[in-house]
Amino acid sequence: MDLQEMKARYAGKRVKFTGMFGNADGPTGKVWRVTNGGVWVTFPDGRREQFHPDDITVVPCSTDPRP
Repeated sequence: MDLQEMKARYAGKRVKFTGMFGNADGPTGKVWRVTNGGVWVTFPDGRREQFHPDDITVVPCSTDPRP
């Protein structure tokens, strides 16, 4: 996945950490920045972490018109 595809998929959306196997029940945060190195996520407590795109899943939001 190139940078433009990652931006289209993750930029500004809420995501949940699921781990590389997709079955972890991790924290939910909002995407702050998408870079070639990964996706930066801001959590409600203010901390920011960088994740590999395979380790996060977009969380559907009823107020977000984007899929």
